[in-house]
Amino acid sequence: METIKNLVFQGGGVKGLAYVGALQELDKQGIYAQVEGVAGTSAGSIVSALVSLRYSVGEINTIMQGTNMASFMDRENLLKKLKYFGLHPGDAFLNWIKKQIRQSPLKVADTVTFQQLKDKGARDLHVYATDLFTRNICHSSAETTPNAIVAEAVRASMSIPVFFNAWKFSNNIPTDHIYVDGGVLLNFPLFTFDDMGMPPKSTLGFELANLTGKQVLHSFKYWHWGEFVKNTFETLLMAQVVDLSSDEKELNRVIRINDLGISATDFDLTDEQKQELVQSGWDATKKHFGRA
Repeated sequence: METIKNLVFQGGGVKGLAYVGALQELDKQGIYAQVEGVAGTSAGSIVSALVSLRYSVGEINTIMQGTNMASFMDRENLLKKLKYFGLHPGDAFLNWIKKQIRQSPLKVADTVTFQQLKDKGARDLHVYATDLFTRNICHSSAETTPNAIVAEAVRASMSIPVFFNAWKFSNNIPTDHIYVDGGVLLNFPLFTFDDMGMPPKSTLGFELANLTGKQVLHSFKYWHWGEFVKNTFETLLMAQVVDLSSDEKELNRVIRINDLGISATDFDLTDEQKQELVQSGWDATKKHFGRA
């Protein structure tokens, strides 16, 4: 059996909490300690960053479950909303991810670049955002954008269009373009490490899907801009769902986690819902390894 060295996390908003449970099972099996590289989009990039920073699984659990995600929906005046293309500035999230970087076991500055992070002994980190100028994907890593600021790359990756302000890197690295959520073009970068010449079996991917068998109705009315934006974005993500059922080779390296029908933009999760997502991630990972 090929040793698992790389983890890839699909985007999924608040549902990314389920990845905590997946990591708990990987840790229990001794796999987490041997991980060398991580990649992700949007919520997947957040978890990837924490793993890259050498946080323990217990610490990641404390961080993720202890965070009031509703606080990320910060407010600003109408003029700024129009200027920066977002209902929420995203400053609260940026400050949050910077804090996690500063307080990480690596003790790096919150302005650390991808190359500097690698030099400090971090796991190889790959983050994806969407470049609106080129209408293409932006892949940030020590190899592709060594001087890009890690915190800002993650902020760009989670910039749900219109919901959060679009992002522009403060140092214009990799470019002075405007970026939004990587999920617009590539929500599940499963092939990141394949493209680097690594054996496919060395990568384990995590995908979120509604496996409840029930269709969830997300109704809203005219003038409900927030709901309109959220539902438009989630519909866009659904169009990217990759059908791996006909490819056994790919299916064997992807763990599908039941997202319990929870919306990616439900930032008001209860403690019970958070725990249910974590448990769902754990259950799916145990099942994958035949421990369910």
